[in-house]
Amino acid sequence: MFSGVFIAASKVSLQMPYSEMFAPLVVIVSLMLLTMIASGVFRPEITNCIINLYVHSAYGFMLAAVLLLPTILLFLPQLLDPRFIFFFLFFAFFVTGALRPVISGTDFMDGGGRRVN
Repeated sequence: MFSGVFIAASKVSLQMPYSEMFAPLVVIVSLMLLTMIASGVFRPEITNCIINLYVHSAYGFMLAAVLLLPTILLFLPQLLDPRFIFFFLFFAFFVTGALRPVISGTDFMDGGGRRVN
């Protein structure tokens, strides 16, 4: 999911060829995944309440945004474009918010997650 948004953001805002995208993709997507893990979105008790899921996702994105800028400045200066940063963070946030309840195994119709039921 993050990889697809990264490739779209790179292609649209930076006009990067695909061969130059893969090294920065690994760094940025790894950073995003580590911040999501650090925010706790993959803990089973988080998936029992949709509010917890969105709060932890928002917390993970704030952490990712704070860490993304120094990472780009220090290691990936070719990505230092405000359009790319905005496009990537904006669409990654909404794509994750839309897909996280689906991929986390939650079923909010009966008040809990599928893992618990």
